[in-house]
Amino acid sequence: MLFCCQFNCMSEFVYIWYYASALFVIDSDQEVVSHFADYEVEPILRKTKTTSGGSDPFPAWLFQQCSFEIAGPVAHILNCSVTYGVVPNTWRQAIVTPVPKISQPKSCNDFRPISVTPILSRIAEKLIVGRWLLPSIPNCMLKDQFGFRPTGSTTCALTFLFHHITSCLESNEYVRCLMIDFTKAFDTINHAVLLSKLDKLNLPPNVKNWIISFLSDRTQMCKINGVLSTWLRVNLSIVQGSGIGPTLYVIQESDLKTLSVINILMKYADDTNLLVPSYTDVSMEEEYLNVKRWAATNKMIINSIKTKEIVFRRPNLRSSFLLPPPLADIERIKQAKLLGVVISENLKFKEHVDQTLRTCNQRLYLLKKLRAQGLLSHQLNTVCVAIVNSRLTYAISSWGGFCTVADANRIDSFLRRLVKYGYSCSTTDFQTYLKLADQKLFRKMCVGEQHCLYQMLPALKAETSTYVLRKRKHPYVLPVFRYELFKKSFLMRCLYSSN
Repeated sequence: MLFCCQFNCMSEFVYIWYYASALFVIDSDQEVVSHFADYEVEPILRKTKTTSGGSDPFPAWLFQQCSFEIAGPVAHILNCSVTYGVVPNTWRQAIVTPVPKISQPKSCNDFRPISVTPILSRIAEKLIVGRWLLPSIPNCMLKDQFGFRPTGSTTCALTFLFHHITSCLESNEYVRCLMIDFTKAFDTINHAVLLSKLDKLNLPPNVKNWIISFLSDRTQMCKINGVLSTWLRVNLSIVQGSGIGPTLYVIQESDLKTLSVINILMKYADDTNLLVPSYTDVSMEEEYLNVKRWAATNKMIINSIKTKEIVFRRPNLRSSFLLPPPLADIERIKQAKLLGVVISENLKFKEHVDQTLRTCNQRLYLLKKLRAQGLLSHQLNTVCVAIVNSRLTYAISSWGGFCTVADANRIDSFLRRLVKYGYSCSTTDFQTYLKLADQKLFRKMCVGEQHCLYQMLPALKAETSTYVLRKRKHPYVLPVFRYELFKKSFLMRCLYSSN
């Protein structure tokens, strides 16, 4: 399909009408079903982020500023596409921009390929995901997945992980954690394997056909420093940067489960972590072999070099504690960075606090320069909240309760320094930030079963007592604990502090 560029607003509008009428001349006898109404599409167009249009000539400002005028034609395009189960050729083209994974990349493996697809394609993908794809996935398939779902986040993933580690340490000497790394997980997804899993979902035939069309006959070009390569065909991957790709990956890995109910998997997108306590009916070796078999069946590759193992233990465990034998070809480490949080084998977070304060201190230089340029105090406060406070409080509910008094005092000292220099208007301390974050997350997880952390809540307390007791702030049974480490975890803090 040929496109012309540099239209004014009205001619763009007329051209989109032509685009809508000429794009899907596939079966003129088939009636186009109105899946999406104009009033549903208009807010999405109005809130379009200012981003590149990819291979499509329509810029983001067109959808933002002319949302009312073009809502009808765009809705018609989307309805035609879904009704026929066909994706336009332009939507199957992507301009790939390599994004460095590390500060100083040295090889192609140090870059992450981010695909920039047309804006209309991304809108269609998100509507497909919200209307059909996510509702068709059973909750049991998402129980251990915390990425790319409405209530999921890195905070929830880390909270879930630390809760189960500390819970297992109540009755186990140690908990082994295997952090599994799949080589180019998004880019090596086999379409035949993925589509076989899609067939098991309760999706309308036209939606399945739409996804098949989206994945078939894709082409991409690479863009570096404004220079474009030639178009090349792609027969693998789920398109990093697309609207539907993340959900497709969740479906791809949804059937990866542990052999034993005692052992636990925690997934955040392609970050897969396996927990095996010391007392279990299926060993870490057997569980790892099971993951290897799953990877081979699904035509994915485990990167044994980047896969690491860490053995968690209680901080006060005797010095004569013996570690279990390590896995073959897997490095055992004492400290790891997981989803942006540095965690040690003894569940102390001194190193995480060190790195966080180091990063925040570096960002003070920017605030100093902005103040020198005449930025007002309330504006400095806004910038400080965005680049400093947000870093300090990142995933605080997951690790904040384990901080020592010394670590909390260091953070409080830094926060007071922000106020002293005039960068921040708030005198909030670390414990207040932690309490506010805990209350917010606890309220959300108690709302209903749709929240990813709802599964962690204990049973409801039976109201059978005839005694007049102090009224609780929550209706849940208080779990029994032996060690303070478990009580410091997020859920235990919330249950006992709300008591």
